[in-house]
Amino acid sequence: MFLDLNWQHTNYQKDIWPFLQNGIVIDTSVLKIIIDGVISSRISKKESPELDNLLKFLDYIKIGNKWDKFYITPHILTETCNHLRNDYSKYITFKNIVEEILPIIKEINEKIVEKDRLMELINKDKPIVEIGDLSIFVITNDFIKKNQKVAILVKDRGITKKYENDPNVMIMEYFSIINNQF
Repeated sequence: MFLDLNWQHTNYQKDIWPFLQNGIVIDTSVLKIIIDGVISSRISKKESPELDNLLKFLDYIKIGNKWDKFYITPHILTETCNHLRNDYSKYITFKNIVEEILPIIKEINEKIVEKDRLMELINKDKPIVEIGDLSIFVITNDFIKKNQKVAILVKDRGITKKYENDPNVMIMEYFSIINNQF
């Protein structure tokens, strides 16, 4: 199900908080927005509208920049580190960039995903091997199997499509919520 930002018809404690209390699973693209925004605003001293909008949204849903409310997998972390290296390693300020980003990444929670569980999700007829996405599927499915609610903050329509009708998953889809409303 999709997050409904129409608060007039929504009871936060009943309709939103149950999904947020277990944490928010984030994908690489969202983590990249956070990293790029922090680097832009704190290191380059430039405005970062994408980060500002994301932080406004997180304040709006009463999470703020409590990074410990987020979950990533080692696969998302690997993808994020690759982006960091590819995008910033040639900067003269790379050491400062890493020093600025590490505390945020350290605060984010991690869910371990076993290789066998990832392999089970690969469609052998139409193989798409997006390990970061598959790792999100594994941890989200774990919440569902325990009959727990969870929120996913994504910028990936494939993940959105997979869980759009699941009553235990609240999708906070970057394109439709943050881009259009903040």
